[in-house]
Amino acid sequence: MKIKGLIFDMDGLLIDTEKLSYEALVYDCRQRGYELTLEQFLSIRSLSIPKCEEKFKGYFGQDFDFQDSFDKHFLYMREHIDKYGVPMKKGADSILKYARSKGLRVALATSTPLGIAEGYLRSLGLWEYFDKVQSAADIKNGKPAPDVYLAAAKLLELEPCECMAFEDSPNGVRSASSAGCVTVMVPDLSGPDEELEKLIYACAEDLDKAVDLIENFKE
Repeated sequence: MKIKGLIFDMDGLLIDTEKLSYEALVYDCRQRGYELTLEQFLSIRSLSIPKCEEKFKGYFGQDFDFQDSFDKHFLYMREHIDKYGVPMKKGADSILKYARSKGLRVALATSTPLGIAEGYLRSLGLWEYFDKVQSAADIKNGKPAPDVYLAAAKLLELEPCECMAFEDSPNGVRSASSAGCVTVMVPDLSGPDEELEKLIYACAEDLDKAVDLIENFKE
């Protein structure tokens, strides 16, 4: 089956914000008297906000004010981005330009609230390349459930199997794969393990390299 659409995650894939998010969460947790480890952070990447809250309360107790912490972490990130700009990942602009040149439909499937995602992508001139956008914050079951990718494919008026999905995190890969998308992992903070290798079509070093996967796709 021919690839007709591309669906992209955002944080850690199109923009280099995962490390910044980690630093912001570590800083906020320390202000509250808690230490967030890298391992703990890696486990929450791409999760929906409710699932993140479950994880944090499991780490730090039921009294942990997750919503306040999460809101403040976005403020810390915004302060940094206002000063230094949004860091774009290698190949993000070129793969979106390629998709437009080939007439491929393009959607965003992010766990970040759309207002924030739009601000980030507009600042880089990338927002205009997306035909449709879907935030996991606006649906019942976020990543790693398949819902956000099913919704994105539906918005594109395509079957999931007609879409190539690009993800950097394990939870994102699980979401795209379980939706039935042709899933490509572009690792950021961690690469695919044995479990993830079985779920992906391929692993690409960066989004520039991923263009070849679209060009040469075969079922």
